[in-house]
Amino acid sequence: MAWATTAEALTYTGIEVTETEIQQAQFIVELFADVTEDANANISSKNLRFLKMAVAYQAAWITEHPDLFTHVDVSSMLQDGLQFIPRHENASLLAPFARRAINRLSWKRNRSIKVKRGKRNTARGLRSVEYGGSYTHIGRGEDIAFRSTDSDDDAGVWEDE
Repeated sequence: MAWATTAEALTYTGIEVTETEIQQAQFIVELFADVTEDANANISSKNLRFLKMAVAYQAAWITEHPDLFTHVDVSSMLQDGLQFIPRHENASLLAPFARRAINRLSWKRNRSIKVKRGKRNTARGLRSVEYGGSYTHIGRGEDIAFRSTDSDDDAGVWEDE
C-alpha cells in the first residue's frame, strides 16, 4: 500500500488523483527517497509524514505532466526566442513540493560530524612527526613546533595546529 491515499492527495493538493497515479507517484518517490514501503516499521512517524506528502504532491503533479514517462531528457532548450534551463537535474521528473518533502527526510539531510580530539593530542608528552624529511621537536604537547633539518631554502618552522 502506498504512503498516501487519493483522499490525502486531494486534501494536501486540492487535485483529484486516481489510484494508478498514486502508485506511479509511490514508485517515483521510492526511487528518489532511496527507501521502499517495506521499511515502514523502521521509519519514524515524522519521516512517514514527509513520504506521504511527497507521494501526494507527486501524484498531483503527474496529472499535469502526462508525458512524464515518455518525454525526452534535454540539458537546454531554445525555441522561439525562449530558453528553458531546469533548476535541477530532476526538475522534469519530480514535483517541486515532493522534492522538498524528500529533502526533509532525516537520512537525506546534511549532518555535521563531531570529532573529538584524541588522547595522544594532549600535553602529556612529546610528539614527533615524520613527513617527507626529517624534523626535530621544539616543544611539548599542544605547543609543539617542528623544524626541518632538510637543506631546502623554503624549509622553516612548522607548527602543529
